[in-house]
Amino acid sequence: MGGWRERWQAWWRKPQAVAPVSTGVVWRLRVDRDRAAIGRFNERLETTLLPSVPEAALRAIQISVDELLTNVLMHAQQASGAIDIQLARSPGAVDATIEYLAEPFDPTTWKPLPMGDSIRSARIGGRGIPLVRQLMDEFRYEHIDGRNIVQLRKKC
Repeated sequence: MGGWRERWQAWWRKPQAVAPVSTGVVWRLRVDRDRAAIGRFNERLETTLLPSVPEAALRAIQISVDELLTNVLMHAQQASGAIDIQLARSPGAVDATIEYLAEPFDPTTWKPLPMGDSIRSARIGGRGIPLVRQLMDEFRYEHIDGRNIVQLRKKC
């Protein structure tokens, strides 16, 4: 039997079972409160993620993030400053975190108004958050230190 050094080296080289962990942040970005900036972000999202994320998952993320950013732009009460976004790729999923300074608003519990009886009586808007719920595998919210934090996960 070998000495302690040989045993340690054999143990060290032995493959270890590793739980899935994040492969790291794809990127962190600050988006101005401007519709054109949201469009540019969406284009960068495609360029950055398409090589490693299936197209169907990428489109779901693009639509969901675009809807939520547009809601912040149009409806966030007393909002100020830019919107911070972080994207991370882990085995089998893409995670997006959207943070912005504003009054608390939990999109995960928001309920849309009834659609109306006809196209003429239907309201414009109010369909984005239900769409995000349908497209994402996880949709969470927190309000910490004056910041709204929305977390999305799309399995892929």
